[in-house]
Amino acid sequence: MHGTTYRTTHKSIASRWLLTLALVVAFLLPMGQATPVQAQEVERGYLWSIYWDFEHNFHGLLAIEVGPWEDGELTEVEETSTTRVICYPVGNVLLNAGDAVFDGASYLECDLDLAQTVLDNHGLTIEDVDSYGSILLRADANVEAIGPAPIFTHADAQYGLDFTQTQSVTMQQSLWNNAGPQQAAFPGVTLNTWQTYTFTYSCIALGGPCDATHEVSGQSQTDVTAGSRTRFSTGPATFAIGHNSGDFLTGRLGSLFIDPGNSVH
Repeated sequence: MHGTTYRTTHKSIASRWLLTLALVVAFLLPMGQATPVQAQEVERGYLWSIYWDFEHNFHGLLAIEVGPWEDGELTEVEETSTTRVICYPVGNVLLNAGDAVFDGASYLECDLDLAQTVLDNHGLTIEDVDSYGSILLRADANVEAIGPAPIFTHADAQYGLDFTQTQSVTMQQSLWNNAGPQQAAFPGVTLNTWQTYTFTYSCIALGGPCDATHEVSGQSQTDVTAGSRTRFSTGPATFAIGHNSGDFLTGRLGSLFIDPGNSVH
């Protein structure tokens, strides 16, 4: 009995030892090559706008939003920043009661370097020229003189009014999108009255169709254009408020807002 018992115990120990050895060897043997998992790089994009309230100075406030970008859309805002856009009076532009007052021979000259600001504030490098599915300008203005009244003049986007017809205003916008100038006339909108003028250009897809909309005093006109998404240079630029190549604004601006957006802005 003792011998039999001894042999049985010895075999059990040997079996356990062999099993342990097999497990160790199996663990040490190279496994099949696993496919490495690579994180998909998320494209980042930005939106921007500038607002002037003329309460305390002539400068605008550049607001930037940055986040994931998908199919031409900013899907989430992860970062924001604000930066002052410096504007200098050229001639006799005054601040009065929260308005910028233009005397018909003066204007504001402003400096903008959008690409450098986005890089400095968010570490994001953007294209030298970007395209936008929409662009909006809204101005609270009281025009006081017959004739053209330029509002915003940039190399890539110009907006203005024309009061050559004293009982009517013509709203005009011209953008860098191969569409040519767009304009609309509104009877009954006269000089020496405060109005909110809204200019909008928007496209529903990358290649259009696109349309230009003008709104004032509860009236609206929309024209389908042959243009595409509007383009805007992002490098250092100087633009004017209240002046274009040959005309000046006479009157007051209470506020000014420019806002390029994406296709569903």
